[in-house]
Amino acid sequence: MSPCPPRIPTCPTSVPSTSPRVPPLSPSPPPLPRGRRGLQLRLGENDLQRWEGTEQDRVVARAILHPAYDPATLDNDLMLLKLDRPVALGRAVWPLALPRTCASAGATCLVSGWGTVTTPQVTLPRHLICAYVDIVSPATCLQAYPWRVTPNMLCAGGRTQRIDSCQGDSGGPLSCNGTLQGIVSWGLQTCALPGRPGVYTRVCNYVDWIENTMNRN
Repeated sequence: MSPCPPRIPTCPTSVPSTSPRVPPLSPSPPPLPRGRRGLQLRLGENDLQRWEGTEQDRVVARAILHPAYDPATLDNDLMLLKLDRPVALGRAVWPLALPRTCASAGATCLVSGWGTVTTPQVTLPRHLICAYVDIVSPATCLQAYPWRVTPNMLCAGGRTQRIDSCQGDSGGPLSCNGTLQGIVSWGLQTCALPGRPGVYTRVCNYVDWIENTMNRN
């Protein structure tokens, strides 16, 4: 895992937009009541100890949890956040397109976030961290987590190295060829174990719901 290269959305949530092309997504646990105000977001952050001039602060005007979200299984684990005002796009805040097809097993994708860089002990990074992971086949994913993985989830992890998303990365984007294919959802307490990939919300299953919800709000 390493600091993110330029033009990676520097926020562990997907970049909000008023266009259906890019949805604002966030980690759902703990879920916010619909319409709750006051949650603040910072976009364009890359270094927590230095002001870089690319940061943008916004207030959440409305939080919309997926109506079928199941806190017991984490199925349908996504939420839309409507911000109080638009975001200025630039080198530090850049949109990811919604997928029109689902990512195939073996595809290499980029995950980013502010989660711990050591496991099981917690060491939080100063800079936004990125890592390349590979999409795992549904059969392998189900074998890793029997009875828990649903068709709305996908697994991804390092192919030859112990690379994984971890605690604190929840809600972060999994970007495949410039499209938002996954949202960091859950995994084991100890990350990057062999045969135990990270589990993500499968965004391609929700494109219609995302676009319809954004159009109504």
